[in-house]
Amino acid sequence: MPPEIKSICMFSNLYPPIVSGSSTQSSALARELVMQGKEVAVITARVNRDTKIYENIDGVHVYRIPCIKLPKMEIALNFPWLNLTFIPGNMRRITEIIKKHKSDVLHLHNHMFDLAFSAVRIRKNLHIPMVVTIHTMIKHSQNIYNMLLYPADKIFLKNAVIKNADIVISPDYNILNYVRTAFRVSNNRVILYGIEIPKPPSRERVAELRRKFNLAGKQIILSVGHVHKIRDRKDLVESMPMVLKRISNAVLLIVGAVATDIPSKIAMRLGIEDSVIFTGPLPHSDVGALLSIADMEAHWLNQDSPDKTSLGVASLESMRSGKVTVSVANENTYGPDVLKNGENLILVEAGKIEKLAHIIISILSDLERQTKIGSQARKSIEKHFSWGKICSDTLSVYQEARLRYPWK
Repeated sequence: MPPEIKSICMFSNLYPPIVSGSSTQSSALARELVMQGKEVAVITARVNRDTKIYENIDGVHVYRIPCIKLPKMEIALNFPWLNLTFIPGNMRRITEIIKKHKSDVLHLHNHMFDLAFSAVRIRKNLHIPMVVTIHTMIKHSQNIYNMLLYPADKIFLKNAVIKNADIVISPDYNILNYVRTAFRVSNNRVILYGIEIPKPPSRERVAELRRKFNLAGKQIILSVGHVHKIRDRKDLVESMPMVLKRISNAVLLIVGAVATDIPSKIAMRLGIEDSVIFTGPLPHSDVGALLSIADMEAHWLNQDSPDKTSLGVASLESMRSGKVTVSVANENTYGPDVLKNGENLILVEAGKIEKLAHIIISILSDLERQTKIGSQARKSIEKHFSWGKICSDTLSVYQEARLRYPWK
């Protein structure tokens, strides 16, 4: 049996201060592994020039390598942090980092970004097992782009990246089914996301956010997550006129980088611009403050159908904070009896605007119901998404990857 895993190297094009689901998860996992006595190095892209090339964050060695920041592109849903690291000199830098830390296993986050190719080369050149976490399915809202994206995913990335993984990790069963269908691989494991309690906000920051976005005296429907054509919040915005007729002080607070004008145009057409607030990107450290002033959270992905849709990290964080969360999602996405519609969250149907408005009104009007569902939500996240369990499961997968690696 191979010796114990002592040192891990993570690859992720996205890492704090960039705020995304995968950057939040990879940074939290790295920190938890350090708390378990492991050495962790992270290789990421230096997207912002004002970030340090190297820094030690909570015991994690973070290396930011040179990259080319790409322009926003429609095929990439106008993602604001698209970057290219597969450039001269970086393989030498990466190899030196791996050797310095004597990494026992590689953990790649996101198979569609180009650090994936560097991780594969390191696996082959230095004979180190590699684990890949698939954080999201590759899909566009427009079929014309899917004609390019699907072959790139199911043929090119499958052969260039996924087939080189010793184990593929899926954060839920929707992603697991996607991996099995798209890549036809059997070395899959489900490890749920770890969700921690957002840090308690300072009174000063809460007051600052209230002032900045004119939230005093408002009932707040919080929606955290970047805004693009798959996460356009169309249903939420269109429901707001009906909500406002019953609850005149309601506001929809949308937090995240905005890559499409669809929701703002709908708000203007409906004449509710003052009740739909776009904050733009905010630091993840503000999540606790935002949740402390929110009455509920509502956010989902507009994917093929509910049975293929998962909750985002932001929604899980909201549940962990004891807030009612409204979503379109597969009730069994995390396994049987984890999500319970009407008990620890509320599931809705996409496109049913009147029903959505009625649900939002009923939640905002019933503090007792908010408290009951929020309490159950908190307990469910504590039980199934604790970082202690997630970290232990991940270490077991690292050890298994070493066993599976085709040692020469």
